[in-house]
Amino acid sequence: MGLFTRGAADGDNDGTPGQWVAQAAEDGEVAFDGAEFADGYAVLRWETGQGGLALVHSLIDGNANSGAVDRALRRRHGEHLARQYACVVVAQTGTQVTQPYVPRLLAYDTDGTGTSYETTWAQLAAVLGHPAPYWFHTLRDRDAIASWRPGAPPAVVPAHDIVTPVSALVELAADEPDGSPAAELCWYLAREVRRRGHASVTHNIAELRENAAEGGDGAHLVLGAVPAPLSRPAPKEPPELVRRAGWLSITERRDVLAHRVADFAQRWDGGQDWHTGAVTSVSPGACTIAHEWAQRLEPADAHQPPTVLEKGLLDNGRDADTDVLLHDPVAGIPVLHSAPGTRSARLFTYTLQRLPTSSPLAALVLSHGVSWIRTQDGTLWLAPERDGWGIGFGYSGNGCLTLARLVDVLLDDISAPAVRPDDPEARRGLFDLLRRTPTDGTTAYTREQLLAAGAG
Repeated sequence: MGLFTRGAADGDNDGTPGQWVAQAAEDGEVAFDGAEFADGYAVLRWETGQGGLALVHSLIDGNANSGAVDRALRRRHGEHLARQYACVVVAQTGTQVTQPYVPRLLAYDTDGTGTSYETTWAQLAAVLGHPAPYWFHTLRDRDAIASWRPGAPPAVVPAHDIVTPVSALVELAADEPDGSPAAELCWYLAREVRRRGHASVTHNIAELRENAAEGGDGAHLVLGAVPAPLSRPAPKEPPELVRRAGWLSITERRDVLAHRVADFAQRWDGGQDWHTGAVTSVSPGACTIAHEWAQRLEPADAHQPPTVLEKGLLDNGRDADTDVLLHDPVAGIPVLHSAPGTRSARLFTYTLQRLPTSSPLAALVLSHGVSWIRTQDGTLWLAPERDGWGIGFGYSGNGCLTLARLVDVLLDDISAPAVRPDDPEARRGLFDLLRRTPTDGTTAYTREQLLAAGAG
C-alpha cells in the first residue's frame, strides 16, 4: 500500500496508491523550506528527494477547496508549479470520518489529474520525518504561520474567526464618541466573537488531545498555535433598542469602514437587528398602486459614494450602464431601478422591519405578489417583512400564515415588528381570507373587512 491512497475529487478513497508520495516516503532527506502566501492561503514547504511538498491552510475560511488552492498556486508559480511542489496537502476544518476530532487532510499531485485524495497525519509525518503543524481556523494568524519552524512551541494567538474578522468593528468603535450606540454594539460584537472563538477552539483542542492520548491520528500532528487567555468576562448584549440604533447609524454611513462592518453583520446574523428586512422587487407598471409608489421616488445623490444599504442593492447584479439608484423619501430607504424604460423594468428595494408611523392601518392592498399597507393618513408602505421569512397570499403556505399574523398585529399596533417564526398564529378567519385572495390583479381590504374576517 502506498503512503497516500488516491480518491475522487470529493475526497472519497478508492484505495489506489499515490505514486509520488510512495517514492517520497522511501527517501529520508527532507528539509523544511519556510512559508509563502498565495492569495488567501498560507503554504508551508518541505523539500524532499522527490520534490517539494506543500501543507496549506486557508486564511479565508476553514475548509480550503483543492481546486481553488491549485489555481492560487498556479497564479503565483505559473508553469513552474510542478518544479516547486510535487504534492500539495490541504488542511481542513472538517474532521475525519473515522476519527471525528482529528482534522481532515486532502492532497493532490501537481503533475497528475488534479484529483484530490485523502491522507492522515500519521502518513504525512512519515514523509516529513516529524509531525506536521495544524492551525485551527480561529488561530490562523499570518505572522505565526510565517514564523513556524519544526520543533517550535505553539504560538499564543488571540482566538478569532477568519470568516468573521473583528478588526472593522474595533476601528469603528474606537472613532465613535462616548455613549454612541454604534460603539457599544461594535464593542459587544467584537468581544463576543472573541469569546465564542476562544470557547470553540479550547473545546476542539481538548478533544484532539484526548484522541492523541488514546493513540489516534491526532498524536501525529503538532499545534501551530493555542489561544491566548481571555481576561474579560463574557460581554453583555446591549438592549434591542441600542442594537437597532447602532445599526441604523451604521447603515446610513458611506465610508468603507461601515461597509466592512455591514459585511460582518451579514455573516454574523444576516442583519437581523437592522431596520430593513428582505429585499423585494416591484414592477412599476404592474398596477396603479405600484405606479403610485414609484412616483414618489427621487434620484439618489450620484456625487456621493453609496451608503451601506445602497451598496447592498448595487452589489446585487447591477448593470452599471443602465440601472439607476433612487431614494424613497417616505420610508428613507434606497431603491434600484433596473432596466428603466423597458418592459422588464423592476424596482428593487428593502422592506422595513417596522413602519415608522403612528397612523393606524386603513387598508391592506395585495397586488401582483406584493403586499402593501395603506395607513389612515394616506401613506403607502410595503408590508414589513423579515429576511428569510417571506409573506404571501393566494395559497395555504407559510408565507400566507406569516402575512395573516402580520396583519393581525398591525391592526392593533401599526409600528409592531415584522413577524418572527416563533410568533403565535393569526386568527383563522384572516388566514382564510388571504389564502383565497387572487394572485393576479389587485385586491384591497379595508380595516373593517380585516377586523370582520379576524372576528369570524
